[in-house]
Amino acid sequence: MRMNRKIIVVALIIAIAAIVISVTSDSALDESTISQTIFVDAIYDPKNKIVKIMYNDNSKKTNLATLEILGMEKTFHKEFSQSSFVETVKINSEPKYGWSTTPVVFSINHDEFGKIGLKTEIYEQGESKPRIIYSKI
Repeated sequence: MRMNRKIIVVALIIAIAAIVISVTSDSALDESTISQTIFVDAIYDPKNKIVKIMYNDNSKKTNLATLEILGMEKTFHKEFSQSSFVETVKINSEPKYGWSTTPVVFSINHDEFGKIGLKTEIYEQGESKPRIIYSKI
C-alpha cells in the first residue's frame, strides 16, 4: 500500500511538472527570433515635421499588421495586409513630456508567431534607438 502511494505521488509530480513546462513554453515568446525576422522603426524628422514608421517582415508571413500611435490628441490607427510598409504621419512637434508619451504599437497576425504585439517609441535621427517590447496577444 505504501509503495502505491509513492508511485502515485511521483506520477503526480511528473504530471504537474509536464503541465507547467508546456504552459510556460507555449506562452513564452522567442524575442530573438522575432527581432531577427520583423523590423520596426519610428523616426521623427523635425525639419519636415513627420514621423516615418517602417515595418518589414523578412519571413513574409504577416497576414495583418495594425499600426497605432497612442498619446496623440486623436489616436492614429491604420491596418496593413502586407509584410512590409512605410507610413508617414504628420506631427507638428515633439510632445511636451517626450516621445515616451507617444508609443508606437503594432498588433500583428503572423503565420509563425501567432498574434503578437510590438511596442516602440519615436526618436530623432542621431539618438539611440528605443527598445522594442514584445508581447503575445
